[in-house]
Amino acid sequence: MNNVKMIKATFLERASAKFIDMAFALSVAGVLSPIGPVTGLVYSLIADGLMEGRSIGKLLVGIEVIDQNTNAPCSIHKSALRNIPFGFAVLMFIVPVIGLFLFISLGLVIIGAESYFLYTDLQGMRIGDTLADTIVVKKG
Repeated sequence: MNNVKMIKATFLERASAKFIDMAFALSVAGVLSPIGPVTGLVYSLIADGLMEGRSIGKLLVGIEVIDQNTNAPCSIHKSALRNIPFGFAVLMFIVPVIGLFLFISLGLVIIGAESYFLYTDLQGMRIGDTLADTIVVKKG
């Protein structure tokens, strides 16, 4: 990443990428019975560490996650750390019988809090980024 200018990803870019990733994770959870829910949850946690800091959504939108200190692509470990809040929301959704209620009552609160911090933080860091010390950028 030497001599490459990095620009903070916009709220819209990040929200679009997350929407794609969540739709993918929830689709996998619903289609691949009986292991789908676990597969969707695992994807939602490690996705940013799979393709050098790019989940499927981030790849499609053109953004990536990097370590804030080294500018290295996000690792699977850091991806799991930064996505704990969203993984928790996915976990609530896939709980049998009461999952939809849990997702609506608690999962959406988590997603709302993450979105609030992402939108209001000057560096565009949500709670998960603070946990993992990562930032989301696009190369310019």
